[in-house]
Amino acid sequence: MYRKNGFTTLTVTLMLVSILVSVSVFIGKALVSEKRIALNEIEYRVAYAAAEKGVAEAMAELKVNPSAVALSGAVTTSSAQANYSVTMAANSAISGITDIVAVSTLDSGGQGRVSVQVAERSILNPNNSGPAAALLVGGASTGISGNMTVVGNPNGGGPGIPVAIWSGEDISGGGSMQTCHLEDYDSGSGCSASISTKSGGTVVLGTDVVDKDPDFPIDMLEHMFGYGAGEWDKIEAMATGIVSSCNDVTPPGFFIVDGGSGCDLSAITSSASSPAIVIVKNADVTANGGDKFYGLLFSYDSDPTDATEFEVKLNGGAQIFGVISTNHGGDNLNGTFDAVYDAGVLCILTNCDGSGGGIGNPFVSISTIPGSWKDW
Repeated sequence: MYRKNGFTTLTVTLMLVSILVSVSVFIGKALVSEKRIALNEIEYRVAYAAAEKGVAEAMAELKVNPSAVALSGAVTTSSAQANYSVTMAANSAISGITDIVAVSTLDSGGQGRVSVQVAERSILNPNNSGPAAALLVGGASTGISGNMTVVGNPNGGGPGIPVAIWSGEDISGGGSMQTCHLEDYDSGSGCSASISTKSGGTVVLGTDVVDKDPDFPIDMLEHMFGYGAGEWDKIEAMATGIVSSCNDVTPPGFFIVDGGSGCDLSAITSSASSPAIVIVKNADVTANGGDKFYGLLFSYDSDPTDATEFEVKLNGGAQIFGVISTNHGGDNLNGTFDAVYDAGVLCILTNCDGSGGGIGNPFVSISTIPGSWKDW
């Protein structure tokens, strides 16, 4: 009897031990499998991050050295190390497109691969040859309350057709205005021979003043930069710097002054060979006698329909060599100043000679072509 009971106990014990061992082995295998899956996921993320880093470095390298064809590097973490190599080659089918392929390799043998297509584009809208006029005035009204001399774009309306001022509204208001060709302009005395004039209520407009134009752009940002007001983040992404005042604008480059403190053009040291694109957002612009600015000055009101108005007040014979643009009407454009379309300055801003985004040209951006990113 005792032997039978002992045998039964031993049998049950052995069965329980066997079950426990089986369960332990199963749990151990499951834990090992989970650990391997987690490790594979970590290694995948490291490989993918390394390939992404390679693409980012390639885009940065193309910005300063358009002739670059390859680069390499490594990413090291506590979990894994990945070496990456990147090739940059001109697309064989589409001119102006560069194919970037980054391949990363882990020490364990795993790989990651990312490919993308990028294109150079000028900061200013590549669909335009450049601003059509020396003075572009948007908004509900185009009042001129100061005294201005405007030298137009000699080919703004087509070859040999000058355009000095372009607006969607009627040119009105007090003050005076004169426009002329560059050869008739003297920085000390204005125009020796005028095309268009306005003095008080007498307005004589020649063909170089295009007002009441139904085709004037509704969205000045989209016309000028290729991205509309709803794509402000893309405009910011192209900027050399986003600053709070013009004291921090250091040409050459594309700067957004977005701090509410305004912009005094005397703080910007620009030149014909080192111009700037400056958007002054929701703030006043001022200049004083003797101030000179080379480049594109854009006074931008993000909500022209509200009660807040911003002035562009250029005093004492200040000179703008390039383009002045505003999207909030000319009633607040005043002072005594010269706006001179400078073809050389605009050529730098639009990369008109096709020199690309090499060192010293901050007016060309490297942009990813939508839909071209592949990480599989």
